[in-house]
Amino acid sequence: MTVGTRHRGDERRALGSRVIASCVAVVIALSGCTTAGPPVPRATRAASADDLVIEFRQNRDQVASDAAIVRIGNGGDHDITIVGLELSGSAFTAPTVRDRSSTIRAGQTTDLAVELPPIDCDARDGDVQVDLQLRLDDGSVLTASELSDPTNALQRIHTATCTVAAVQRIAEVAAVPGIRLEGAGATTVAVLTISVVPTGAPGRLLLVALRSTVLLQPAPSDIGGAPPEAWPLSLTVDPASGPQSIELRIVPTRCDPHALAEDKVGTLFPLVVRIDDGPETVMTLPLGAGTAEALKDAVRARCA
Repeated sequence: MTVGTRHRGDERRALGSRVIASCVAVVIALSGCTTAGPPVPRATRAASADDLVIEFRQNRDQVASDAAIVRIGNGGDHDITIVGLELSGSAFTAPTVRDRSSTIRAGQTTDLAVELPPIDCDARDGDVQVDLQLRLDDGSVLTASELSDPTNALQRIHTATCTVAAVQRIAEVAAVPGIRLEGAGATTVAVLTISVVPTGAPGRLLLVALRSTVLLQPAPSDIGGAPPEAWPLSLTVDPASGPQSIELRIVPTRCDPHALAEDKVGTLFPLVVRIDDGPETVMTLPLGAGTAEALKDAVRARCA
């Protein structure tokens, strides 16, 4: 991966280094970065010989949003101030810009939340990468390509986004707003309906299964035994299909006191699909905020 530094008034001159392939993070060497003219602010000037370690990540509470994290570690003895950030790369169709000032304290690591650029679904999963440009408060610009992605967040984001686009081309798949309740108190079961409406576009879509979450799972069956970890669907959609729906009976996976208080992904159901003769892939079932809250209310009712 390649890193470099350029300065205001010298867009073509680059100072940087080639980072060896075994590195687990992007290391930007700022040595030799000085500018002519007015004195550089002390924090930036003092940090010019320090190294930055940069990673691309996504927090759990960002999974349902178009956001991610640029994690920047300042291994030097002085603070640095970033006044602008641009995220781009082969995974995206256009860059996204963050125009907010952030100071990275010496010896500390800071997460900068960024809006994700539009995903490029023409790029193959194995070829996607994230590139970064940072503007410092002294006017210098740092660039880094192929950011480290220790949790494989980019691959996951790209696959999930493009799977949704491919699925929705063939059919509109989503949870119907609201739920129906069966039973009461400790016997409460939430019934969620999935609606599947073909668009008429060519292609064949198979809904394989809906997986349970850390909060919600299939209701026990009448034959006893442990609840399964997924709802089998086995529903096929093509241009000749009519609208279809599936009802799912749902109970809590857990009832400990922290189950709802700390939940961030409990209503993000992984939907396993197959398009034409391709491999199985996973997308998040589209589900409205009101329906998600109704499911949590059902958990409260059963766990009370």
